[in-house]
Amino acid sequence: MQLIFLGSSDDHGVPRVGCQCAVCESARQAGSRNHRTLPSVALRYGPSYAERLVLVDVTPEFRMQTAGQNLAPFDALFLTHAHEAHFLGLKLLLDAQRDAGQALPLYAPPQVLEDVRERLSWLWNEKSYRRVLQPETLHGPVDLWGLQVDLVRLDHGIGGTAYGYILSDGDRRLAYLSDMLRATAEVRQALSGPSGRDRLDLLVLGASHYYEGIETWKRSVMDVIAALELVRDVTPGRAVLTHLSHTVDYDEVTERLPESTLLAYDGLVVEV
Repeated sequence: MQLIFLGSSDDHGVPRVGCQCAVCESARQAGSRNHRTLPSVALRYGPSYAERLVLVDVTPEFRMQTAGQNLAPFDALFLTHAHEAHFLGLKLLLDAQRDAGQALPLYAPPQVLEDVRERLSWLWNEKSYRRVLQPETLHGPVDLWGLQVDLVRLDHGIGGTAYGYILSDGDRRLAYLSDMLRATAEVRQALSGPSGRDRLDLLVLGASHYYEGIETWKRSVMDVIAALELVRDVTPGRAVLTHLSHTVDYDEVTERLPESTLLAYDGLVVEV
């Protein structure tokens, strides 16, 4: 499996509009790893003669994130929740799928699918898009051409409920939990697998700040300190932190991380 980080920021992007902080100024420089678009990943898996490409979340910056990498068409889309930064690129994706003559199965839990359909009802009603869009309600595990996809409910703090995905291809396992404030017992059990001892090869966690020193009830995503604590508990082969805000300087924070933990950046490719 190959996980491609299309975007690695929080829901505001980096640089933020009008912000002149050091990280945002750095992000305006060509080649800066502080330059971050909205959070999304693509997963490439399967044998070369039957390779599959799956997208998790589709942002308004989808075109910029994928056009230069020749990443299309996609075999499926999974949504983590119905916050705008995570689904407003759906029309752009459907246009690309339509141009390629390929349908798009869209997987999401019932409430997420309902919320997205309510906000983008015209995509469901427009005849040309109905031929492409194939909504699939997720209630539990699904097998996608040999990829086992397990759904995990996440505590998103003031953001409500989000979902993460545990993706398994043979004996390789990765978890993508981009929008989580606290790891519940349900999450920890899911990360441990059916036997309780199934090691993750890769754990991806959202961490908007290095340390967010405000009351928990005002927050929606864990910080780097909390994420590292969970990494120590779960002991994955590797960990990547994403959903990074403009308070996280790539070079400064990277120096503080253990060797097996990385900060995501747009375009990062991780082999699993």
